[in-house]
Amino acid sequence: MNDIPAPIPSTYKIRPATEHDMPQINGIVNHEIAVSVNNFNYGPRSEQDGLAWFRATIAGGYPIFVATSTVEGGAEEVVAGYSSLGSFRQKDGYRFTAEYSLYIHHEHRQRGLGKRLLKDLLIEAKLRNFHAIIGSISEGNEASVHLAKSFGFRVVGTMKDNGFKFNRW
Repeated sequence: MNDIPAPIPSTYKIRPATEHDMPQINGIVNHEIAVSVNNFNYGPRSEQDGLAWFRATIAGGYPIFVATSTVEGGAEEVVAGYSSLGSFRQKDGYRFTAEYSLYIHHEHRQRGLGKRLLKDLLIEAKLRNFHAIIGSISEGNEASVHLAKSFGFRVVGTMKDNGFKFNRW
């Protein structure tokens, strides 16, 4: 991993994700899998699995957004983060409830991207007639808790010792 911070992009843009974004989205997810309990998978997500997730999410009527940037003088977009909605539970009565996911590339944190991505995601959720949005945040992820609370989310419960990773509950 490179310890040199990424160049600061001139601007960030939020837009719907495309399949073309999946390698970079997978890179963000796979970094979190390797270093944190923000994702409870143990091994990296393959390109095929990433595309399957993307296609199933979109086909299910759920949005995926990316925050992209271009470094001054650069032409290619860099995916700096993403947000998505997904099924909360596979029962008819939960069809108006969705669970959100939000990940920011580790070199692009603390620049307001989480707030922008979550804001646009919640606006889209309302347009798609979702009634309740749920976020599951791992213990110790205070930045995500703070972000969620800033949008009116509240803690409704704590699930203790239900995930196991890095040799601990």
